[in-house]
Amino acid sequence: MPGPSLTPRETAVLAAVERRLSNPEIATELFISVRTVESHIASLKRKLGADTRVELMSAARDQRERQTTVRLPRNAFVGRETDLERLAGLFAEHRWITVTGSGGVGKTRLALEFAVRGSAERAPVVVELEHAGPGDVVARIARALDLEAAPGADVTTSLALALASHPYLLVLDNADRVGAAVGEIVARLQASAPELHVLATSRTPIGDAAEAVLTLAPLDVDGPDSAALAMFLDRLSSAGRAAAAPMTLSTSAPATADRQVAARVCARLDGLPLALELAAAVVRHLSLEELAERLDRDFATLDRAVPEGRHRTLETAFDWSWDLLTDEEREVLRRLAALPRTFDVDLAAAVTHPGAEGVVLRLLDHSLLVPAGGRPRRFRLLAVMREFVHARTDPVVIREVLQQHAEYLASTTQGFVRQARIDDSPQAHHVSETLCPEVNAALRWALAAGHPAALRLASSLSIGVEQYGSDVDSVRTLAMAARDDVVLASASPEQLLLLGNALLFLDVELVGELAERALVLAGDSDDDRARLAARHLAGAADAYREREASALEHLAVAEELATALGDQWELASVRQMRGIAHLHAAPRQTERALVEFEAAMRGYALAGDTMHVNNARFMMAFAAAESGLEPDRAARWASECVDYARSVGNTHELAHACLVQARLHPESPAEADNIDSLIATFRRLGDLRCLTRSLLLQARTVSPEASVGLLEQALSVAETAGDRGHQVTALERLVDAHRALGDGVRTQVALGRLEAITRSDAAVAAPA
Repeated sequence: MPGPSLTPRETAVLAAVERRLSNPEIATELFISVRTVESHIASLKRKLGADTRVELMSAARDQRERQTTVRLPRNAFVGRETDLERLAGLFAEHRWITVTGSGGVGKTRLALEFAVRGSAERAPVVVELEHAGPGDVVARIARALDLEAAPGADVTTSLALALASHPYLLVLDNADRVGAAVGEIVARLQASAPELHVLATSRTPIGDAAEAVLTLAPLDVDGPDSAALAMFLDRLSSAGRAAAAPMTLSTSAPATADRQVAARVCARLDGLPLALELAAAVVRHLSLEELAERLDRDFATLDRAVPEGRHRTLETAFDWSWDLLTDEEREVLRRLAALPRTFDVDLAAAVTHPGAEGVVLRLLDHSLLVPAGGRPRRFRLLAVMREFVHARTDPVVIREVLQQHAEYLASTTQGFVRQARIDDSPQAHHVSETLCPEVNAALRWALAAGHPAALRLASSLSIGVEQYGSDVDSVRTLAMAARDDVVLASASPEQLLLLGNALLFLDVELVGELAERALVLAGDSDDDRARLAARHLAGAADAYREREASALEHLAVAEELATALGDQWELASVRQMRGIAHLHAAPRQTERALVEFEAAMRGYALAGDTMHVNNARFMMAFAAAESGLEPDRAARWASECVDYARSVGNTHELAHACLVQARLHPESPAEADNIDSLIATFRRLGDLRCLTRSLLLQARTVSPEASVGLLEQALSVAETAGDRGHQVTALERLVDAHRALGDGVRTQVALGRLEAITRSDAAVAAPA
């Protein structure tokens, strides 16, 4: 129930009574007579039903609690419990905390929740400053306290006295535009009210020495139980109850596919709470899948009729921040938004102007950039903010920045890749994990623009993918580069070899085309390096295409050239390829392959490349496991590979080793789960050969009915990779599975496909 209506003067007198001031002391403080004080106290006793001064003090506390009730939104508060704990921890050491963060990140909601739950002993006083000017701050705080000073009195002094009467939490919401005024008034209030705690929200820190800052990040989007997904599902439920049509997503037990689409929406929106709220509102009118498809194109769908104000759309929310920037800050932000991914301070300076480092730091203070990890520190714009800024950027500027980005990476990655063969440290892996996606993005632009930096970028990315582990997007981009006329026109045999090595497990037929080109370029050249690269690449392509004789012929020439040049790394790589050729021979020459792999290991060790030492060891383990020879040695080699991969953080090599372990014990329940994980990992890495092996292995552990689907998947992947050997294996086992199920029609279809591949392989192998 609302309390009795008190005049501002009665409120001031009541606050003084609660502080145990006498009537003369109240009169002095408020610049009124003692008789006037007595009159106000009589009125207060009547209105509050108090007979004594003690009862009046108790009524004052009740009145204050009613006045300071915080109105919270009705929807669930999701994903910010840790942030509430962080706030409480900061208030244990500081009296003034400012919560900063981008527009729509949930600063106000966190502050209000903390006012209700995080500071039980403090009465919250919430002051909204969104539309306030610098001269309005004091008046708004006074209004929140229902306090009016006497004519001629200093309102700030009256505020300080009122706020000193009780432990208060003063919440100053949306202080962005009045930071200087807030800093001044908070300093004065806390000087007179030592128990006063202040919680401000602003996109930029106020900048006072007494202020502690808590930066609020968007909600986490990783994993099936992420905070962003939990919030989105909650808001979908609310939107569904209000919808005229039934929801497509049940939030009580959403289907796996629906949760995956919802998770995709959350990731696209970077977990920004306002964006999630707007997206959930749209689902009243569109299906979840339609929403996801539209968000993949742009964010124009995120609009709503109410409420009016800066949170009606992302546009209005970000306009608030945009208006606070200087012209220089806007220009730098435009150029940073044009970058395709993340950036460090050096890259930011390279695409803006010398001395822009300070502007970048100011943009971080404005919460327009967010940390992206890494060392040196990297930053990015949220996707929704990037699109907002792009709409305010000349396309000519965007093209210019993308060119600068490509040229910068083409230059700066050279030093890193020169050391890649001999540096497999965890630090190098971390750098590669950062650089590969960046180089990939730059390469895609360079290919589309026909820029000459594409070849250097493709060469660097090839080494990164081969040496530190791949990702499917990077190897697909390399495949685009391997088919690009501009790249091919200027590529040397050495550069074609780098491309081919990175693509062997994705598309061996494409590698064969690169090899043919390299052989033509090398021709009768007296450049031994070019001839070595061409023969090496041709041998690798033929080894993987199961053309043993041709592969060994090319590799023998390559070995002679590598020996003459004294190139230990190339010599080791040639021997490793010769081992692969023996494995793919008919019949398989496992013992000879093991000898070559062992020689390759010694050569890589002499060259200082411990990653490839491990890779050759993996091939030994896999060959032994596949053939059934020396399973104990295969297990030991695989275990050594696991230890190595974990020590340096190489995900690709770890997956290779785990594949051998699963091959050795396919019936183990633990390994069955491991195979599921390996399938997902090899898909993510873009390693189609090992993905095929994993699918074939899993097909051995299930019923004939279930194996058919896995074998069809394996066949499809092998066809994409140009992997004839695994195509044959998949078809042979499909024939057996269909026969076991008594399906004569499908058995004949599989036999027909198998015979077609066999005839094709025979035609290729036949002498001219």
